[in-house]
Amino acid sequence: MFINNYTKDILKIMLYKRELISQFFFMVLIFILPFAHTMTLRLLAIFIPVLFWFIEIIVKRDFKFKRTGIDLPVLLLLIWGLLSTIFSVDIRYSFKEYRAEMLIGFLFLYSSINNIERRHVDRILDALIIGAAVVSIYGILEYMGITGHMKSAGRVDSVTPDYNYFSTYLILVLPILFYRFYMSSAKMRVIYFSVTLIATTALILTFTRAAWIAAFFEMILFGVFINRKVLIILFAVVIIGYIGFQLKKEYPFAAKEALKAQVIHPAYTYNDRMELWRFGIIHLKDRPVFGFGYGRANFAKVYPEFFKRSVLLFHTHNTFLNIGLELGIPGLIALIWLFWAILKSLWKDWKDRFNEQRILSFAILLSVIGFLIRVQFDHLLVDEMALMLWLLIGIGFAISNRKEAVSI
Repeated sequence: MFINNYTKDILKIMLYKRELISQFFFMVLIFILPFAHTMTLRLLAIFIPVLFWFIEIIVKRDFKFKRTGIDLPVLLLLIWGLLSTIFSVDIRYSFKEYRAEMLIGFLFLYSSINNIERRHVDRILDALIIGAAVVSIYGILEYMGITGHMKSAGRVDSVTPDYNYFSTYLILVLPILFYRFYMSSAKMRVIYFSVTLIATTALILTFTRAAWIAAFFEMILFGVFINRKVLIILFAVVIIGYIGFQLKKEYPFAAKEALKAQVIHPAYTYNDRMELWRFGIIHLKDRPVFGFGYGRANFAKVYPEFFKRSVLLFHTHNTFLNIGLELGIPGLIALIWLFWAILKSLWKDWKDRFNEQRILSFAILLSVIGFLIRVQFDHLLVDEMALMLWLLIGIGFAISNRKEAVSI
């Protein structure tokens, strides 16, 4: 009896502090997500809020679950991903990817929706902005040769696994920076504008054209729908930067190497991407129901001719096309349905005049749009970038006025 009472007292204390503990770990996670080699800490930050959520359900015997418009497509993706794994060309690999990407990713998404409170969102976003400032400054110093080492010549990757991850991370963060700049006081705007300028500079130094296109659309949409003055300022910065870049006779050594790499490396050419896309579209009919198995590396197992040409050509360099090959046509439809439901929900939250954080809903909408543009040129719905995306979407649903909590 003593042990039972003691355990109950401990659980009560833990549940009393659950909200604060969850907030802390979400802040830790959003700060460290871009950092490579932080998997253990990342998993810890994901599972502790989930654990406390489940403990509260058990102790209170009340399973409260916030329903959203994405529940059905998520369920379909989970089911089809499992079936695809069973029929995979490499079951062990596919199950590992399914567990790490789908199960943990969607668990994290729903943990964010159900555990993030509105009053804590600004603190979580501040942790994101501090992290963005740190990795962007590090990336610029890396380009200047002061610290770090670029894995690809002249293309900034900062502390992330490579420049593709880094550019995608910045694409997800930029609209949040625009939001904080727009909503802050006059004194704080200087800080947020500085961080935005630093992050934009780091993005330019990744020399990732797909990310530049995504950032351009994010700037345009934020300016058109939120603040045209911001659009003018940002557009002017882009034009001046482009003109200056063209007029500069001598590129820094790192920039020369980056431009050279884009020409000589087969994974950077338009022809290779076009060939991969055509090949992928044609071969969607090979395994139209369950695909060749979840996991982007399965492409190289089934169609090794590209991988033999370059180790970077192990997938189609398009997220939707690769998912279609991995999960079949039904899996591709489920993924398109999922993102359509996400965009539709965030758009409605932006249009909701009673939503006090409607501008943030729009900023997250832009992050998703930017991500979707970026992944048309690469398969990046994986690893830390997928977790960052799910966290931002989870925040978007957490601040929505239209969510419903149901007890089961």
